[in-house]
Amino acid sequence: MLEATHVVFIDAGVLIAAARGIDMLSQRALDILGAPALQFASSDLIRLEVLPKAIYRGNKIEAEFYKLF
Repeated sequence: MLEATHVVFIDAGVLIAAARGIDMLSQRALDILGAPALQFASSDLIRLEVLPKAIYRGNKIEAEFYKLF
């Protein structure tokens, strides 16, 4: 298994684009999140930004996706 070479703080916009979109922006976000050389850092503030709306709307898959980060 490859070890991550860079730690990247992930922004809420990247997570939202990856979880909700089907366009080029979404694909680019998924490519970034899938990069094996990157390790992602996040914070409780990011979780507070993305989780409430997904939970409120009952979108369990989207909420679980956000919890990964």
